[in-house]
Amino acid sequence: MPEDSPAQKRLTRLLREYETKPIDDAYLDLYSEFDQGLARAFASIHAELDKEFDFMNYKSRNGAEGHFNADNSRNLLALKDEIRKLTLALEQSGQTLVLANEYQRVLRDSEEWLTQWGGSPIPAGFTPITIDQYEAVIGLGEQAVVVAAAPSARLTLVGEGAFAHVHRYIDPTYGFPVARKKLRRNSAEEERSRFLREYEIMKGLRFPYIVEVYSFDESNYSYTMEYCEYTLEQYIKRRNNQPAFDFGARKRLTLQFLYGLNYLHYKHIFHRDLSLKNILLKAYDDEAAVVKLSDFGLAKEVDSGFTKTGDEVRGTYIDPALGGDFKDFTAVNDIWVVGVVLSYIFKGVHNLLPGTDPVGKIVQKCSQSEPSRRYQSVREVIDAVEGLNA
Repeated sequence: MPEDSPAQKRLTRLLREYETKPIDDAYLDLYSEFDQGLARAFASIHAELDKEFDFMNYKSRNGAEGHFNADNSRNLLALKDEIRKLTLALEQSGQTLVLANEYQRVLRDSEEWLTQWGGSPIPAGFTPITIDQYEAVIGLGEQAVVVAAAPSARLTLVGEGAFAHVHRYIDPTYGFPVARKKLRRNSAEEERSRFLREYEIMKGLRFPYIVEVYSFDESNYSYTMEYCEYTLEQYIKRRNNQPAFDFGARKRLTLQFLYGLNYLHYKHIFHRDLSLKNILLKAYDDEAAVVKLSDFGLAKEVDSGFTKTGDEVRGTYIDPALGGDFKDFTAVNDIWVVGVVLSYIFKGVHNLLPGTDPVGKIVQKCSQSEPSRRYQSVREVIDAVEGLNA
């Protein structure tokens, strides 16, 4: 867009408001990929949101009847207006502001109870906010994607990680939802190689419990894939106290997850980053859902030399028995995380279940501190779960 266009002038004028604001360098560093004006705006908003969200968490736990103070209420309302103005200015200049899902959730939900005067009553059952001071939570997205020769399709942000954004759109030819995963701008060459490798690994997999990928676009380092409505964490949280979500339903989900992981190991692939957020569920009518393993950015083919010796161990859950070198990763290290996943599916808890019942005994054997005392294959875990009775 020309620099002298009305839309660009409005955006420039808005960004000038951040030129003299004091901003913590730690937050500015998170937005170094953007030009100075946007970097200061995003860093300023991020820092202010974190301050108010942190205080909101404190008051929800310790405040008198969960009362969010008047000054803080006004500050947060002003921040919401600030975000709306910046969002509009960016849209008029052909860009889209994207905000991390957790931050979107709080701003959206607080519409119902945040007031300008006298403070705001934090509602009962308030979910504490997960504050992220070490990753960017604001960025620029795309408004649409062109699909083959069809008209452009509107993108909706549905997920994001350290290296990529995931958007949902309706395929204009077939009319069903598709997901597109796109590498973040200015990613290092190592991330680009890993992203392409992730696609190649997934493209070589054909199994009901693995997310299917469709095509790779080298022009912007993105790929399309099967769209799934829920993460495992979201799915269990929504159903954990429902009578219909009984032992049998939990057992079926568990076996689908284990069948998917067993297939990976059969194909000589270790996932290395299993978590409650990258085990997905594809929803169908009448509450039916199918588990889909996803996010193979850290996956390793046994005979591949892609992982360098000395590569730092990464992932959401890291087996304590694993040394600091990813080259030492074997099947039993994936199995350690299976204990975490089974605890969440069967009981909806994040901690490992104690070995006081049949499910707990399986969890404990998956997660023994000494790897030789664990199940040595996913097939063994499957056999144990199949033998469970309500």
